[in-house]
Amino acid sequence: MNISFTVCSLFIFLINVVLHGAQKNPEKNVYTEICEKPANGNESSVYCMKDHKKKSSLYRYKHIMNFLLGNLNKHKNNIAVVEHDNGEPNNYLTYNDFFKKVLCFSNTLNTYEGKGIEEKMYKKEEKNNGKFRLLGLYGSNSINWIAADMASMLSGVTTLVMHSKFSLDVIVDILKETELEWLCLDLELVEGLLAHRDEFPHLKNLIILDTLNKSNKINSKGLEKSDKNQKSKEKDNGLVNVDYDKEKLKKIKDLKVKARSVGINIMEFDEMSRKEPKKIKINNEDPNFIASIVYTSGTSGKPKGVMLSNENFHNTVVPLCDHNIIKEYNPKTHFSYLPVSHIYERVLVHILFMLGGTINIWSKDINNFSKDLLNSKGEVLAGVPKVFNRIYTNIMTEISNLPPFKRWLVKRIISMRKANNNGSFSQFLEGLFKISSKIKDKVNTNLQVILNGGGKLSPKIANELSVLLNINYYQGYGLTESTGPIFVQDTSDNNSESMGIPVSPNTKYKVKTWETYKATDALPKGELLIKSGSIFSGYFLEKENTDKSFTEDGYFKTGDVVQVNGDGSLTFLDRSKGLVKLSQGEYIETDLLNNLYSQISFINNCVVYGDDSMDGPLGILSVDKYLLYRSLKDDNMLEKTGITEDNYNDRLNDEDINQSIFVEYVKEKMMETYNSTKLNRYNIINHIYLTSKIWDTNNYLTPTLKVKRFYVFKDYNFFIEEVKKIYKHKLKGVDEVNKNKEKKEEKKNEKNKNQKNEEQNSKDIHTKNAVQQSKLRPTKENFTEKKEEKEKNTKLRVRAKDMSQELELNK
Repeated sequence: MNISFTVCSLFIFLINVVLHGAQKNPEKNVYTEICEKPANGNESSVYCMKDHKKKSSLYRYKHIMNFLLGNLNKHKNNIAVVEHDNGEPNNYLTYNDFFKKVLCFSNTLNTYEGKGIEEKMYKKEEKNNGKFRLLGLYGSNSINWIAADMASMLSGVTTLVMHSKFSLDVIVDILKETELEWLCLDLELVEGLLAHRDEFPHLKNLIILDTLNKSNKINSKGLEKSDKNQKSKEKDNGLVNVDYDKEKLKKIKDLKVKARSVGINIMEFDEMSRKEPKKIKINNEDPNFIASIVYTSGTSGKPKGVMLSNENFHNTVVPLCDHNIIKEYNPKTHFSYLPVSHIYERVLVHILFMLGGTINIWSKDINNFSKDLLNSKGEVLAGVPKVFNRIYTNIMTEISNLPPFKRWLVKRIISMRKANNNGSFSQFLEGLFKISSKIKDKVNTNLQVILNGGGKLSPKIANELSVLLNINYYQGYGLTESTGPIFVQDTSDNNSESMGIPVSPNTKYKVKTWETYKATDALPKGELLIKSGSIFSGYFLEKENTDKSFTEDGYFKTGDVVQVNGDGSLTFLDRSKGLVKLSQGEYIETDLLNNLYSQISFINNCVVYGDDSMDGPLGILSVDKYLLYRSLKDDNMLEKTGITEDNYNDRLNDEDINQSIFVEYVKEKMMETYNSTKLNRYNIINHIYLTSKIWDTNNYLTPTLKVKRFYVFKDYNFFIEEVKKIYKHKLKGVDEVNKNKEKKEEKKNEKNKNQKNEEQNSKDIHTKNAVQQSKLRPTKENFTEKKEEKEKNTKLRVRAKDMSQELELNK
């Protein structure tokens, strides 16, 4: 067996050498060109897409609904949207039925009670000349949410979008500020809102987004078989109700009575989507018309309403449909699990509708996420770093649970494939052992590409996922203010740290020197500034904040620090507010450290804090109990820690987990990760606080799973202050030494003084009579003695003053 294994290994090695030698280095592509020279010494040149002038003519403005309605006949029998429930596909609509719903609801928005949603004047807002017809959207991903969004675009109604995971306090503030009258929302959110009725007197109408009847059930054997006799289910302008949710209907009935008593009218979306308009017309096609106001997730403060115009949507969605990722992989389905209230997901939904694909809406239960992903059969999985980190961790955990020999073999083959950069030899090994195929059978058999956005994914995890799943990995960059993705990698860009090039030919960008990052470097670095037709029109009712967000020459200040690579692509470096200066004057990148230490299998989130009063950063770590238990078991630490499979869930609480044995164990893991980098010693974290409490959108995570670091700093301030005291005492160390020396010196002087006083008293006793008989004028001896005493006291005072000054100086 040993001889066979050796021969096999030699054979594989020789093939590796041959294939590796045959590989050619690809020519370096250049994706952009310089279109303007630097405006000043603190800025780089202005970059644009290559051949931007020629390509701009391909994307003349056209309202999004013109594209969608124009393609309807071509796609009308395709499955448009599927809602999953308990990990299985459940309710669906074809394109024909879905757009019938859109048209009907659009008609209601314009004609309800003879007037529809009425126009309201906002004196503090210049856009739309201050006139808005607002419809609030406050709910999770659903068929009706998407239909309401498109119906509003058709009707010329501006959607006011709020994340379903916003706290109730935030929602109440937005409702008060905007004086909103119409709101679409999920049934489960109604009761909490009604409890605050007195705080938003303008609200009049609530529309329940929940689907209360399942007109079209999906056959578990496939979508195709579910479409039989579809026409027989249609009746007039609506579909026959075949399966009502009786529990929800009863709850709505009770809530209607309660709402009516406080002056609010509750309606069901399905009931408002029955009457089609006589004529289809797109209202407010003006490119500058504000189509949507999207409230940001607010990681660092109060959410702001980002105003997006018709032109903003066009300049993002239409060019993305022509992107070579879309053309090469031709996605036919999309797994919709990121909040559709987030612009990133909303744009992806629009793209799939433009292509005639199918939207698979997840079950909205994290326990069913894996089943939903498997059943969605999507070719492209779009997500954020947190999602891909978790998928990677789950795969590696499964591999670690394999029998010893099988685990060794899998890891060895994966290692060889990584060394080949997933090239020809890597594909040869995959064809031989089919390891990635077996992993994909449990993840998603159709998966070809993962597309990361919403933050920087560790290059290590990106590369390993590419090999493990035998897929390609691309990255993009965007903000709510840029209408989602504004930079996306080209398929020929193999740099795992690149976040791409401009999506639209009308996008210009440059960098401005920021702190230690210089725009004048060979590879310019600094804060990213963007001017584009995708950039938002301003913050709703906040002109001052809008003005602060743009430079004098009209570029949006992203707040992100990037590097412009030689090919024109961008590499993310840090948030400009995430660069922290320590007491030595050294800078550390907190986001970089957050991402670095989050790679450790049992760390869900790492939040690093530092300031100029500290010698080094501290870390607040959210850990997964089970994965920490697994790690302790793998390292033979269970006996030392007293943790078992039966007690880990109870024992790994915040109090016990911060005992030194666990803290030191985690710090060792962090040091191993640190040693794999080339970071300087100032990035070592010596003080950590471990928490096994759940972090979710109810406390520390935004709806897009970014950490709200300021909320974390606030709640864990007790630990931050404790660590600061340590550094403060450390800083006082020199002063304490000086104080001790001073005290010893004072004691010595006191002792000498007492000795002299005793000697003087003895002398005074012997001369007492002579002194009493003498005259009052001083003798020469007395004068000399007093003079010496005076000089001695003066010296002591001077010394004390010098010591005091030295103490102040040390401080």
